[in-house]
Amino acid sequence: MKTILVSAYGCEPLKGSEAGVGWNWVLQMAKHNLLHVITRANNQELIEAHLPKDVEKNIVFHYYDTPNLIKNMKKKAKGLYFYYFCWQLGIISVVRNIVKSEKIDYTMHLTFGSMWMPTFLPLFRIPFIWGPVGGGDCEPKSFLKVLPLKQRVIQSARYTMSTLSILNPFILIPSMRAKAILTRTPNSATVIPKCFRKKTKVILETAMEDAVFELKKKDREDDEIRLITSGRLLPNKNILTAVRALKHISNTQKVNLSIIGSGYQKKEILKEIEKNDWKDYVKIYDELPRQKVLELVEHSDIFLFPSLREGGSWSLMEAMAIGLPVICLNWAGMAVTTDDSCAIRLPVTNPEQMPKDMAAAIIKLIENPELRKRMGDAGRKRIKEVFNWEAKGLFMERLFAELDSKR
Repeated sequence: MKTILVSAYGCEPLKGSEAGVGWNWVLQMAKHNLLHVITRANNQELIEAHLPKDVEKNIVFHYYDTPNLIKNMKKKAKGLYFYYFCWQLGIISVVRNIVKSEKIDYTMHLTFGSMWMPTFLPLFRIPFIWGPVGGGDCEPKSFLKVLPLKQRVIQSARYTMSTLSILNPFILIPSMRAKAILTRTPNSATVIPKCFRKKTKVILETAMEDAVFELKKKDREDDEIRLITSGRLLPNKNILTAVRALKHISNTQKVNLSIIGSGYQKKEILKEIEKNDWKDYVKIYDELPRQKVLELVEHSDIFLFPSLREGGSWSLMEAMAIGLPVICLNWAGMAVTTDDSCAIRLPVTNPEQMPKDMAAAIIKLIENPELRKRMGDAGRKRIKEVFNWEAKGLFMERLFAELDSKR
C-alpha cells in the first residue's frame, strides 16, 4: 500500500465537473492506497457526510482556504483564477507539514485539471504525477474563419501558446519534474514539450456513475424522430450547425430538435428558427435540472454533439449510457469518448459543408432503425466498460506499478 498526497481543489460528492472528478478519482485510489487529500475547506461538510465507510480509513482530508480578503476576490470577474493561484500558493505550507510527518511515495495534482493553471507540488523532491490535465484543445483551424472576431483572436492565441508551451513555466516545470503526465485528450498531449511526451499518457478524466445505467432509451409508438443536443449557446459549442442541418432534411421526415442550454448565441439561433419557420419543430430549453435533462434524453432517438472543443463531456457520456446513437465531430474529447461502432463522426475540414454532413448522418440513422439500435447499444456498452470510475482506479494501480518498477 502506497501513500499518495493529492492536491484536489475540486473534490465533492454529488457533483459533476471538476468536483466530481476529484471525488471519484480519490475514492478509487483509496481502495488500494493511503491518501492525504488537500481540498477546499468549504467541501468539508459534504465530504464528511458522504465518505464511504469502506475507504474511510484510507483517506485523510486536509482542508484549506485562503484568507477572506482573497476569497472574496473569487466573486469578481476573472477572480477565480487569482483566487486559485493564491490557494495553490497557500497549500505549500500544508504539503510541507504532511511531508514532514508522513513518508509520501507520490504526489499528484488532480484538480483543477488545466495545464495553464499552476501547481507547486513539483517543488517537493517526491515523485510527482501531473494530471489528468486538459486545456490543449482548440477549435479546429478550419473553423477559425467562421468564428466571431473575438473568438478567432482567442483561438489563434491558444494555438500560439500551445506552440510555445516550452516557454511557459506552469507547463515546463511540471513536465520536467513529473514521473508521469496524464492528459485528457491527444490534442492536449501535443502541448506537452516534445522531450517530455514519452512519459505522457492519455486518459479522459470523466466517467459515468452506475445509477445512469438504470435509465434506458424509451421505445415509442409514434414515427417521429426526436433529435436532442445540449451545451451552452456559444460559438464553440457549434449548436447552429445542428440547427442548420435541418435545412437539408426533407420535409417528409417527421423530425424535431430539442436544444438544452442558454447563452448569448440564443438570439442568433432563434433568428435561424424563425427565418425557416421551424418554431413547431425546434424547441430551446434553458438550463434544466439534471433529472429533467435525462428524461428528455430517454425519450429521444439521436444525440447531436457538434461541439468544437471538449475534453470529457458529461452530457455526451450520459446520452451514450442511456443508449442513443451519436453524431459528433471526430475531434478532441469526442474522438476519445466515441468510436465508429456508436457514433457517426464528422470530419472537421470544412465548416460550410458540416451542416450537410450532419444532415446526411441524421438521414442515414432515420432510414436505418436497426443501425440506430445497434449504435445505441454499442455506446451504452462502451461507457459501461471503458468509462466507469473503477477503470480510473485500475489505471492508476497499473501506473503506480509501472513507476515503482523504474525506481
